[in-house]
Amino acid sequence: MSDVRTQEIAAEQHIVDRVYERLEGMREQAAALAREGYTRASGSTVTGLVERDAMVLRAAAQMRALDAEEEGLVFGRLDFDDGETFRIGRLGVRDGIEPLLIDWRAPAAAPFYRATSGQPLGVVRRRVIICRGRHVLELDDDVLTPERAGDLRVIGEGALLAALRRSRGPHMRDIVTTIQQEQDRAIRAPARGVTLITGGPGTGKTQVALHRAAFLLYTDRGRLTDGRILVVGPSTVFTTYIGRVLPSLGEDSVHLRAIGELVDGVTATRRDPAALAGIKGAERMRDVLTELMWQTPPAAPSRLRLVYAGQVLTLDAAGLREVRRRVRDDGRPNAARPRAARALLDALWAGVDGAHLDRDLFTEEVRDRGEFVRFLHAWWPPLTPASVLPWLAEPERVVGLDPADAERLSASYRGRAGDWSVDDVPLLDELAGLLGEPPAPPKAPEPEWRLRELGAGPRLVSTFVLSCGLRDGWELYAPGLLTPMAQAGQSIDNDQVGAAQRWAEAVIRREGHRVVGWTDGFDPHGEEGYVPRLAEPLLPDPPADDTSAVDPYLHVILDEAQDLSPMECRMIARRAEYASMTVVGDLGQATHPLAVAAWPDLLARLDKREVRTLDLPTGYRVPQTIADYAARALAAGIEPTRSYRPGGTLTVRRVDDLAAAVAAALDEAPEGATVAVIAADALAPALPGPVVPVSLVKGLEYDHVILVEPAAIVDAEPRGLNRLYVALTRAVAALVVLHHDPLPPALALREPQG
Repeated sequence: MSDVRTQEIAAEQHIVDRVYERLEGMREQAAALAREGYTRASGSTVTGLVERDAMVLRAAAQMRALDAEEEGLVFGRLDFDDGETFRIGRLGVRDGIEPLLIDWRAPAAAPFYRATSGQPLGVVRRRVIICRGRHVLELDDDVLTPERAGDLRVIGEGALLAALRRSRGPHMRDIVTTIQQEQDRAIRAPARGVTLITGGPGTGKTQVALHRAAFLLYTDRGRLTDGRILVVGPSTVFTTYIGRVLPSLGEDSVHLRAIGELVDGVTATRRDPAALAGIKGAERMRDVLTELMWQTPPAAPSRLRLVYAGQVLTLDAAGLREVRRRVRDDGRPNAARPRAARALLDALWAGVDGAHLDRDLFTEEVRDRGEFVRFLHAWWPPLTPASVLPWLAEPERVVGLDPADAERLSASYRGRAGDWSVDDVPLLDELAGLLGEPPAPPKAPEPEWRLRELGAGPRLVSTFVLSCGLRDGWELYAPGLLTPMAQAGQSIDNDQVGAAQRWAEAVIRREGHRVVGWTDGFDPHGEEGYVPRLAEPLLPDPPADDTSAVDPYLHVILDEAQDLSPMECRMIARRAEYASMTVVGDLGQATHPLAVAAWPDLLARLDKREVRTLDLPTGYRVPQTIADYAARALAAGIEPTRSYRPGGTLTVRRVDDLAAAVAAALDEAPEGATVAVIAADALAPALPGPVVPVSLVKGLEYDHVILVEPAAIVDAEPRGLNRLYVALTRAVAALVVLHHDPLPPALALREPQG
């Protein structure tokens, strides 16, 4: 039999060598494409530069794809009943017209994952080719139609079981060589609508979701490339763990984000306690934030006082609150400053004593006074989410919550400036939409000396300019025009600057602007002139449509979705407004206090309707012994996952000294295995070894898990038993449970010993 294995390995090695030889040729073609691109630009023409950029970009993308697929490029073979043979790999490789390797995402490769003995799909033998680098190490065969096998040689004991025995590493591996039929159906499901993938621990939900991203990019690359797919995970620990799967599948254009990273400029890793998370995650927080953003900023002045026509006009704190109440509407605070200015002027005018005074003149004079402008900017400043959310540190600003919840919420912001929790991120995102964009500062005009030095010919200016053409007299230019908008002709002498400026002020006033002074400048032709200082700066030109809009996501993949709060769902729904979705989760692992009880509730929160549900009932990672023990902590009504793997090692010990027991258990752990100590968040800092707080362990897997004090995990939060179930299902080979306090009743029943 060893001779047969040697011969079969040699035959597969020959094909693998041909594939890598062709791969080198493809690399050389990509390098040649890049060299040709640089040659196209040698003439320094605009066309040459464009061609260069396009060709170099294409070559770089090809090189990245080829480099990503170097390891384990060839991994499968299909022998069909019509005599045809396909090799399956991480990308497609041709030698002329002959297909050497079929991309795993191509329709022709689907039988590698979907064929069974009951439905062989024409497959006689399915072979897994196990390589290290370019060398074939082992083969493993499944014969699906033995009566058609003929002279085909059969080797191995089952590719899936062989893969399951491999140790876990610090990062998640792809499952491209061992995808099962139920997983393949989920991966290749249509992109439209919502695909809901459910399954218990170890069923491969996360791997399926990531492989689905790679499959969608393969089948619809033109639409979904360049970051149009978003993958959202529960934590930064989790996204780091899965971060290598997509590159290993040849895809690096997907946005991979944790919940705490969905707001630009924010990376939150800290989780709030369950009671506080329940407050921040509730949908009523939108009303709390709406009330908050219209309140007076903490540093705003509490009195406006000025003198007009010999009268002292004052607005005290109560008067200012009334003005702010009148300004508030359904709009956004950052767009309301002009309304605030008008309301302040109305309130001041109400205090003026004298029918002989002109209201329009009063408004015109007061609104430009330095003290009024300075007050307005301090009293109604531009607001950002990061500046507004800390106002909640004052309990009296929390409107809409009962006193106990208001105090708990306020306490979480005291002394934590800028230290956001994951549960704060949806609130920051909500505020960004409620506040609106802060007004852009006035665009500074291009320095005229720079315009004059850039070259010959007229230049567009961004404001009004008054200049004197010696033969044609005084001329007034408008923003963006190369010819004068008005000419004074010979009515004003060339040396009468003051008269010319008064004439220009009248023209500009007819355009709706008021001049408050003049400075030196240059006209569009580079001649010296005068630039007016306007009471209100000119609005900047709106950005071009093709640069102002951010391309929306077209597909959003949501992992561990069962734990999303209503506010987190709102944050994701804004990003998925135009997107189809893949939603992945397990209700048995729901630990958030506001987690949904049923999937239709989550879809309603995400504002999605059309859904197809695909269940993954079989666990491939957690062995039967550990899975059965963990199922004791499973919530009522949740069906346990059926484990594909027999065996597993379970040890439960009562100890007097937890820290010493953990140290001893670490010494006993198998060498070379991935090991984690899992404990309640409050207990984790007191323990030795590679401790992972239980709040961060979701989605991770280890060969050997040491679980410390289950009762502390259960007692820490309302859904503590669910959290314990998550922790118990992280081990793929051995689980050691150490406890000093009595075990939770669910685990104490028929407690195993070790």
